[in-house]
This record gives sequence, C-alpha cells and structure tokens, in this order.
Amino acid sequence: MVILKGSLAIRFNGNKEPAAYAEIVSMGGINREVKRRLIATLGTILENTLSIPTTRFVLKVYDINANRSKL
Repeated sequence: MVILKGSLAIRFNGNKEPAAYAEIVSMGGINREVKRRLIATLGTILENTLSIPTTRFVLKVYDINANRSKL
C-alpha cells in the first residue's frame, strides 16, 4: 500500500526544500541487507522521480515479527 500526500508541508533540517518521510512495516523478512537495499532503492526513486535528494528523506523500516520472537 502506498499513500502519497504531496500537498503536506514538510520541514526538514529547518527549511521547506523538497523532502520525504516514509514508513515500511513488514510481517517478516526484514534484516540489515533488506533494509540497506530498501533505503538505496527508495532513495534512487525519490531523487530521480521527485527530485528529492537522498539527504532529505527519512525512512522508517519496522518488522512487526522481530519483536514477537523476543516474547
């Protein structure tokens, strides 16, 4: 599922230059390598398609099953 809200103002590092925030929630399969590839791929898409530099986006990656295994 993807939701884009281009009309929302985002302040990143104190200014309103183009920026992005994304969350990815998974039900398993997220490890360091997967996170690394997701960040790189999304960074490339944001930069090439929306002209948002990779230094101006935050990506939150969360695996809901990772915490359950510790219970």
